[in-house]
Amino acid sequence: MTLLLSVCMTLPLWSHAQTAAPEQQITDLDQLLASVREQHREQRARNKQREQQFLRDKKQQQALLSKARQDFDRRKKENQPLFAVTEGNKAEIARLEQQLKTVVQDMGDLSSTFREFAGDFSAVLQESMITAQFPERGEQLRALAATDTQPTIDEIETLWLLLQEEMTEAGKVTVFEAPVVTSDGKGVQRSVLRVGAFSAYADGDFLRYVPETGELLVLSRQPGARYRSAARDFVSHAGTVAPITVDPTRGSLLGMLSYSPSLRERIEQGGIIALIIIALGAVGLLMACWRGLYLGVVSLRIKSQLADMAAPRPSNPLGRVLLAVQGIALDEEELLQLKLDEAVLVEMPALERGNAIIKLLAAISPLLGLLGTVTGMILTFQAISLFGTSDPKLMAGGISQALVTTVLGLMVAIPLLFSHAAIAYMSRGMIQRLDEQCAGVLVRTAEQQGKA
Repeated sequence: MTLLLSVCMTLPLWSHAQTAAPEQQITDLDQLLASVREQHREQRARNKQREQQFLRDKKQQQALLSKARQDFDRRKKENQPLFAVTEGNKAEIARLEQQLKTVVQDMGDLSSTFREFAGDFSAVLQESMITAQFPERGEQLRALAATDTQPTIDEIETLWLLLQEEMTEAGKVTVFEAPVVTSDGKGVQRSVLRVGAFSAYADGDFLRYVPETGELLVLSRQPGARYRSAARDFVSHAGTVAPITVDPTRGSLLGMLSYSPSLRERIEQGGIIALIIIALGAVGLLMACWRGLYLGVVSLRIKSQLADMAAPRPSNPLGRVLLAVQGIALDEEELLQLKLDEAVLVEMPALERGNAIIKLLAAISPLLGLLGTVTGMILTFQAISLFGTSDPKLMAGGISQALVTTVLGLMVAIPLLFSHAAIAYMSRGMIQRLDEQCAGVLVRTAEQQGKA
């Protein structure tokens, strides 16, 4: 058993011996044992050599480790100030990163605010009448509002200048050349007077600004003549203080004002009853004027006759009354009184002629207005019964007739009543003066009889 174990242990050595020295042949166990011993000694020698080499390497590594530690300590001491600087730089970097984050956030807010304000201001400029004078700034603002990058200094300054320009031009009254669309749809170049951002006027016509197209349109129906006359005077008196119509809605109010019905249209709204009222009013006013003129002339003639009672003239009622009693004896007092009464009665119809007609016209005018009111309300209720109350325009005709006829009736009745009162006062005054003079004639006759 021992022999078998020895053989197993020596087999690798023997194999190595055969590999290292294939030329040496082992023929018996003694040779094998000697060879194993030899190899064992060689192996121990090599192991001892390796151990010594390992120890030498270990000492060398210890020396290198000690040197590295010394170098590390030395570098650590040298880097200690740099470490503090590094820590400070690290804190500074963190602070700058936070500052950069805040700046980036602020820049984002600035960018969104800039685009939002540019978009809103672009809409404001589109609605402004000043854009008709400076049409190119709309494109600039739309380009600024459409940018998706951070706004530059130039872009911010451009927006600022446009805003300042709008504020400055809104307080100016200026004249500029611009295309104007006439009522027939043609575009012509005209000299336009612009009053701030409110009104525009060109060649006797008021203009309306259309934001959708950026054009100036001539109002299809111009406002009253007094407004256009004020605008013409303003243009002709350039450099001086002059009144002019200003529309804060940039032409919309003037456009609505131009569609307010004229006097002729108001009369047409009243229908046939309005025409009848106007005709009666015209007849009454003409008669009142004629009677007032006639009574005024008669009053002057009577005053002239009063200044010369000794020479009666037939050109006035008082003179004709005095002529009617000439040649009557003084003792015929009763006949004298009857003649005077007859002469006064003959003159009264001429002095009171037309008063009753004027009074009748003054009384019938409001009644005709009331008739027109009732007729208009009937038309209104008919429209309501047919179409309902969904569209007020269907009821406007009847309501207009109701109101217009009432107004016309009152407008005719009021001056006719005043005219009738004035004419009746003048005629009564003249008749009273004739009565006074007749009584005076009777008194003078009685005095003469008493003296006789």
